[in-house]
Amino acid sequence: MARLFRNGVGVVRRLTFCCGAAFLLTGLYAQTEPTLQIRALRYELRRTPNGHLEINLAGKVAIEYQGRVLEGEAFALDTEQERVQAQAPFRFIAPEGVLQGERLDYFYAQGRGRFEGVAAEVLGVYLRAAVLEGDLADFVAQEASVATCDPVRPPIQVQAARVRLRDGARLTISSTRLALYGRTVLTLPQLTLRVRETAEVLSLPSPVYSRETGWGVRTQLELPLQANAEVWLSNVSYLRALPETRFVAGIALGQGVPSLGEPDLRLRFELSALYNLRASSERGILRRAPTLRLEYSTDVRPLLAPRERLRLSRREVGLSLPLRARKGFGELSVRYGTLSECVDTQRSPTYERVVLEGEWFQPLWTTSALQLRLCAWGSVASYVGARPYLWIRPQVELLGQPSSALTLMMGYAHATTQNASPILSEQLQARRELSLRAEYRRGNARLGALLKYDLEARELYDVQLLVGWRDRCIEPYLFWRRDPSAVLVGLTLSTLRQ
Repeated sequence: MARLFRNGVGVVRRLTFCCGAAFLLTGLYAQTEPTLQIRALRYELRRTPNGHLEINLAGKVAIEYQGRVLEGEAFALDTEQERVQAQAPFRFIAPEGVLQGERLDYFYAQGRGRFEGVAAEVLGVYLRAAVLEGDLADFVAQEASVATCDPVRPPIQVQAARVRLRDGARLTISSTRLALYGRTVLTLPQLTLRVRETAEVLSLPSPVYSRETGWGVRTQLELPLQANAEVWLSNVSYLRALPETRFVAGIALGQGVPSLGEPDLRLRFELSALYNLRASSERGILRRAPTLRLEYSTDVRPLLAPRERLRLSRREVGLSLPLRARKGFGELSVRYGTLSECVDTQRSPTYERVVLEGEWFQPLWTTSALQLRLCAWGSVASYVGARPYLWIRPQVELLGQPSSALTLMMGYAHATTQNASPILSEQLQARRELSLRAEYRRGNARLGALLKYDLEARELYDVQLLVGWRDRCIEPYLFWRRDPSAVLVGLTLSTLRQ
């Protein structure tokens, strides 16, 4: 009976505190949205001379503000500084993930703070760190380890002195030791993992091969500068060909990630080999920002160039603007600079040009089994001393999944051009084209194929194949293209669960 009475008193006290705190805070912030919600078994409350509250909370505490929740056994809350502190274990729940830690100093109105002794799952990435500062979409962590699946025994794990997540999109990992199945295999000054773009790969050195160049090694460094700037440095060294060098710098002119990818739409609508052979792209749509972009590159061999022994050299400055409307999205860009090509040993003149380009992706019709979508690309380039070269290429795609293991995509494209381009890599290979992408998964194996058929020339002019083997979140893959010949060996680190 006594125990029942004590339990009843405890319930009354909890209800009284919840109602009282809600009343005080509602009166204090009557004109502010959203409200701060508090639950606790015990509390000590003090009103400051300027009318704010200092509250010590204990016993199954939950503090909620703007969709973020703090849970634990003991917190100190200051409504004047909009601050929560804890010297005991806690749990922090946010839209991006869940974080557990030993101590915190958190400013709830800003959604940012300092967390110590951290273990977190953020956007599909498992992270342990001595200290994490920021929020779960944008933070810096010190003395950290990163894995993308199986936090207890991950197949691949990264130990780092510092980890930086920018805009919930890209992890930059500094002073890195890469461990594969528990053994350190590589030490790098820095590498990058793109979260949300879950079909992407770690920026690790990777082998490449073609008949022209022989074997080579591709390396890339992605270096964030301050909060809105980024630099890409890449190099490919070959056994029997000139190396490729590329420098790209971008400044985001708003909130989001700088857009630093392949600038030429002729090459970009081909995408990368890895995306090309994923009929159902695993890549999420990132929040791109308007970007001021600068590029300096020499002797670059585009992976999906129209022919072998073709190299590009480019010096350009450009501005790109992301576009969104309802379910569609795209990009518009304008660039100015010089461009030259080299085929075998013959180098073209250096052309000065201004180019305006755009792309758009729009779902048209969707059911549980099928999706019809439109992909459109267009470009107009003005060369000094030549007439402008214009092309527009809409493509209709039908995506279906006959079984859980097989995904198919059929596409039809009809391009329109005006005048001619002096640059070979800008010229379209097929005016009217049928394409078929297939992806087959069985167990850990993944097979991909891409076939392109020129309806006017009546020939199968492009064949690409990919073989991958997934062990939880790690997937080595082999890519092959028939003509121009290309072989890539790579490693995917995905945040998807299987």
